Amino acid sequence: MDELFDVGSKIKRLRQEKGLTAKSLAKSANISVGMLSQLENGSTQGSVETLRKIAKVLDTTLAALFEDEMRVETNITHEAFCIVRHNKRKKISFPDPLYKCELLTPDLQGDIEFVLVELEPGRVTDEILPHTRGGEECDLVMRGTIEVQVGENHYVLEEGDSIRFNPEIPHKIENKSDKKASYISVITPPSF
Repeated sequence: MDELFDVGSKIKRLRQEKGLTAKSLAKSANISVGMLSQLENGSTQGSVETLRKIAKVLDTTLAALFEDEMRVETNITHEAFCIVRHNKRKKISFPDPLYKCELLTPDLQGDIEFVLVELEPGRVTDEILPHTRGGEECDLVMRGTIEVQVGENHYVLEEGDSIRFNPEIPHKIENKSDKKASYISVITPPSF
């Protein structure tokens, strides 16, 4: 059974803890108040880019937004702590049907983010954004072709190709082809 992360209530709680109004957070994140309201009430999950903007204003990371503080497992086995079975991966939910992520680690509590990303044909983003402070990002193409833009540089990667870059540099990853693409992304520190 797949689990989904819901970030809306976490955003609202962090916003309130920082004493921000919805209007001030939306303005600082350069999103509409309506979008923020939809995120907070759970009617949308928001794009990765939108969530990164909000996380930056809240002085946190995407990883912190996706932490499930309410989940308390009193009977954690050693296997559950370190192994993710293929049919038990947590899916990170986004409204963009062309972009899917599955967490390949049990949670986002460690020092590394390990994610399987699937990009449907034609998945192109408008913005390039940095998404973590320090560390590295490494991506390995498992299937298809992706285009990676890091700063002003563009790289086309095919199956078996990999790339390493500083995730502080604004970047984006797209699938401009007519076939599904997937890649494994490893980021330190976690940014989701």
